[in-house]
Amino acid sequence: MADRHPPGPKGVPVLGNLPGLGKGMVEFMMETATHGDVASFTIGPTRNYLLSHPDHIHDVLVLRRDKFAKDPHDLRTLGRWMGKGLLTSDGEHHRRQRRLVQPAFRHRRMAGYGEIAVESSLRQIGDWRPGEVHDMHHEMMKLTLNVVSRAMFGSGVPAEEALKVQRAVAGLQDVAINISKFGMLVSPWLLLPMHQLLKRGTRVLDEAVMRIIAERRASGEDKGDLLSMFLLAQDEVDGTGMTDQQVRDEAVTIFVAGQETTANGLTWAWYLLSQNPEVAEKLGAELDEVLGDRPPTAEDLPRLRYTGMVFKEALRFCPPAWTLNKRTPVEDVELGGYRIRRGAGIFIMPYVMHHLEQYFPDPFRFDPERFAPEREAQIPRYAFMPFGGGERMCVGAGFAEMEAKLILATLAQRFRFTLEPDQKVALKPLVTLAPKYGLRMRVTPRSH
Repeated sequence: MADRHPPGPKGVPVLGNLPGLGKGMVEFMMETATHGDVASFTIGPTRNYLLSHPDHIHDVLVLRRDKFAKDPHDLRTLGRWMGKGLLTSDGEHHRRQRRLVQPAFRHRRMAGYGEIAVESSLRQIGDWRPGEVHDMHHEMMKLTLNVVSRAMFGSGVPAEEALKVQRAVAGLQDVAINISKFGMLVSPWLLLPMHQLLKRGTRVLDEAVMRIIAERRASGEDKGDLLSMFLLAQDEVDGTGMTDQQVRDEAVTIFVAGQETTANGLTWAWYLLSQNPEVAEKLGAELDEVLGDRPPTAEDLPRLRYTGMVFKEALRFCPPAWTLNKRTPVEDVELGGYRIRRGAGIFIMPYVMHHLEQYFPDPFRFDPERFAPEREAQIPRYAFMPFGGGERMCVGAGFAEMEAKLILATLAQRFRFTLEPDQKVALKPLVTLAPKYGLRMRVTPRSH
């Protein structure tokens, strides 16, 4: 096993590669990947490694997953307000929670969630007029928040209560992002005001969610929503269910994971379609042929093959989950012929993997045909990973894909979207990959 460091970009004394990271993390990681399947860089005194080969990623996420832990700093910051849900837990607790949550996303429930996505879409665009300009990022955030709220709480929760949860989650996300962003750059005491905001926001969130849980548990009803499933879930191993705190943690996790990532994926899809009118025409032709004038349903999705290919290519081009949580080896390990010391940082970046020429020729060209069945079968498993991988792969991936495809079909069936000429387009890589300046687009009705 080699005891030398893999190649990587040159840094500066003391700070290492921090100045390069400060200029843009996406650009820095793309450049780092050019140094090899395992490349190294430093942030201050800490040695870090970027993995850019599917076999090494499979090794870390699956084959030797017990030898790699999620970064404790990230878990602490998120865990303070999200609790111990699937996104922030590890080990046996994570495995048990996954067994309890998984049934909520099984096929027999999915059709109902699909109806919510289509109904919410039609309601939101019902008053749009020809020639109007809409910020599609704002519109998609609003739409997916409404969908996940209705899927989680059904119609049994007053709108003002659900809105209180939505606002609390959005505010806490912003604060947590800032704590993580500035945590490496300033003294901890300078972040005290942010930590106080986090504490107050968590209290508001807890009061709202716990009240909803208490009322639903007292009623004992199965309303067909995610909350009912969480309350009724029983572990197949020991027969126990979730406590109110565990239900709260998973409900908050679904809000976070199920809203912003789907909204960003759809936003980038509208942008990419506007830049590739031949793809938009082909998408519209499929929607006309399969649906005619009626709205889509979950049962239509197997026949909406090109619609699915368009959304997958949008997830490849601009993956909302653009980076996975940093891993740290719990003991010295070997990867790609190099010794990786305990406590080092291991980075796995879906954005980087999705733009490697060896897996996606001409990677900056938007080409849904990459996901035609015969071509998709040639893509290595961990070269395309919009929902993560291994035992930590997003438990709601099927729900998110169905929701996004139905929203895409509903809106593309009715409108064409044209980017405003003065609209700047740039990546904003925080927890998810969002458009930095929004995305103002002009809507034009389609004729069938």
